[in-house]
Amino acid sequence: MGVDPVPAMLKIARRKLPSDIALHEGWAEQLPFADAQFDLVVSCSMFHYVARPLDALIEMQRVLRPGGQLMLTDWCGDYLMCRLFERYQRLRAHAHARTYRTHECARMLKESGYAAVQIETYKINWLWGLMTARGTHVQA
Repeated sequence: MGVDPVPAMLKIARRKLPSDIALHEGWAEQLPFADAQFDLVVSCSMFHYVARPLDALIEMQRVLRPGGQLMLTDWCGDYLMCRLFERYQRLRAHAHARTYRTHECARMLKESGYAAVQIETYKINWLWGLMTARGTHVQA
């Protein structure tokens, strides 16, 4: 199952994915799914576009079952080139919101109620790096 707010991107995804994969138009801050519907939510290379990151993290948690996992991979602001490219993107691409450092991402995950938060960083090359953040939804 996939979600994207841009219909043109959903059309591209539809051409590349099997027909049994459901695709939905929607925003991370307001997912088109019922509460506690998923065991896993995966966010890949999109978090830097989210205008309201805490709202998105809380919304992702809403659709997770208790014990469910969030896996979030995105640009890592701990790497200098990611920070420089972010500045360039803010001037050039209005859709770009923010690139986060690992400590900022961990703080947001904890603040939005995730437990067992873990973050790994990956240096792709001398220019670039990513992080993967994991958090578990615990029943309140």
